[in-house]
Amino acid sequence: MEIVAESLVKEYQGHRVVDQVSFSVPEGKTLVLLGTSGSGKTTCLRMLNRLVEPDGGRIWIGNEDVTQLNSVDLRRRIGYVIQQVGLFPHVTVAENIEVVPRLLGWSREKRRSRTMELLKMLGLEPSMSDRKPAALS
Repeated sequence: MEIVAESLVKEYQGHRVVDQVSFSVPEGKTLVLLGTSGSGKTTCLRMLNRLVEPDGGRIWIGNEDVTQLNSVDLRRRIGYVIQQVGLFPHVTVAENIEVVPRLLGWSREKRRSRTMELLKMLGLEPSMSDRKPAALS
């Protein structure tokens, strides 16, 4: 699905950190946001799934106006990978992958199947699922 951001605006305490930012990412393409620290890159990305609510502008994913969708349902459909380390070091790779599906009440079989599918997409052997994140490099 194409992602389109139109005239995004975000202010914090009267300071505009995102000012009329627009971009589009056609389906299957990649967009790189370059800028100095504090220039609003992460804020723009967080607005895509409404981890941060935009103060102005519109965001479209496919034919849907993201600003009009239920934010919880939206976040269940759109992933977000944080810059910092995002894995729990004390549990296995599989348990890390299964955190949200477990919260959503997926069966053990469905979680395991999806875990194996994601490992394959990442080019990782199924045996990696039982290791701790430190075993990944």
